[in-house]
Order: sequence, then C-alpha cells, then structure tokens
Amino acid sequence: MEMDEVLFDPLCGTFYPSIDSKGRMSFPGKLRELLGSEFFICLSHEETYLSAFSVEGFKRYCKNIHDRLPGGVGGDILRGVMAGAEKQVPDKQGRIFISQFLRDSVGISGQVVVIGNYDHAEIWNPEAYEASRKAISREEKKAALKGVVL
Repeated sequence: MEMDEVLFDPLCGTFYPSIDSKGRMSFPGKLRELLGSEFFICLSHEETYLSAFSVEGFKRYCKNIHDRLPGGVGGDILRGVMAGAEKQVPDKQGRIFISQFLRDSVGISGQVVVIGNYDHAEIWNPEAYEASRKAISREEKKAALKGVVL
C-alpha cells in the first residue's frame, strides 16, 4: 500500500443548514455517517471557521499540533483549539449544539455553510466562505497545480 493511499472515505459536499437561536443545527447526515456517532467540533487553527473531526481524527490533529509545533506558538494554537473543543453526540434528529463561544468566534448564526474537506468537515459563515473561495485566483490555482498528477 502506498503512503498516500486514502484509508477512509473522504468527506465531501456542500450543505446549507441553519442554526437556531439556541445554537442547534442539523448536521448533514452524509458527513455524520463518515465522522461517526460521536465527533469533535473545534475552532480551526486559522480561527475563521469551525472544524469537525472524528474522534480519532481529532486526536491525530491535536497530536500533530503538539508534536510539530513545540514551544510558545504551538502551545497557543493547541490551547485555542482545545479551549473551545466540544464533543458532539447528535440527537435523534441529527442535531448538534454549538456553544455561543464557538458561534461568536467565527461569526455564525442563522444560515451556515458546511463543507466536507477530505478528513474533516468545516462550518463557515457564508460570507467568510465566499471570500475564502475567491482569495486565490484561477491562475494561481492553475500554477500551483502545474505538474501535479490529477
């Protein structure tokens, strides 16, 4: 088996659920199936969106930050991730609760964008997601992908 071979079903797709006034949202079933019956939501290391990881994926993510970014900056990043991390167990309707702290940290309320991104899902403020999508031009993407086998 090659090192780069995917050992799991990648998370993919774009969904547009909403968050109610109590902080509950229906998490997309397709992504719930891949993340598992329990998963973690945390502030992304860029602090612009929320990340959702399987339990194993969250452990791996935190270990990588801890092991690869020693010292002050790594400690600050890991502290930020862990401070708002929440273990999620969706209810019978597939809803999860996102704390006010996490909602405020990335500016989400009402409509949100949830995307699958390979080994995790992301929960975005719709305007921030659109700005992120447009931050790199098609020419920059084309240049970056030149020589990459697709």
